[in-house]
Amino acid sequence: MITLPIKKYGLTFRMVEVSDAAFILGLRTDPKLSRHLSPTDDDLAKQQAWICAYKERETQGLEYYFLFENEDHEPQGVVRLYNFINKTYNSGSWLVKPGSDDFTAIKSDLFISSFAINELGFEQCLFEVRKANKKVVRFHKMFATLLSEDENNLYLIMDKKAYERKYKYLTSIIEPEI
Repeated sequence: MITLPIKKYGLTFRMVEVSDAAFILGLRTDPKLSRHLSPTDDDLAKQQAWICAYKERETQGLEYYFLFENEDHEPQGVVRLYNFINKTYNSGSWLVKPGSDDFTAIKSDLFISSFAINELGFEQCLFEVRKANKKVVRFHKMFATLLSEDENNLYLIMDKKAYERKYKYLTSIIEPEI
């Protein structure tokens, strides 16, 4: 049983609700953020329908989509866990609102990895990053191993040992901030 919300690293994490659709749609259609995403229709009703379908998967324990807020309860971004197979999961849909605190992305990444490994018992994370998203590629290559690539994407894996190195390193960076 997952007890939410969870306060961690100065952020509050909770499951996405249908009422979050406009915020998520705003992130997914933001010109700067969306250039590394699969296309999203600027259609609130479609986003709400997608979230309704997701909530069913959440109920079944097949997927978890988190929204994170700052201490003023202002939404800062989203991140999702999905594709649960044995002890492996995928992480994605990671978006942080422009203008958020410099460490928000790191804090949300630490949370999602920790939650997946320590709360859900996963041992490996698979994820993909668009090659053109150079800043995110650099960040993930510090800890993850490249599995393969295609014309547009890198496919990476991070095991539990890599997570532990990542956790130690990143918490040392954000510690003064929390």
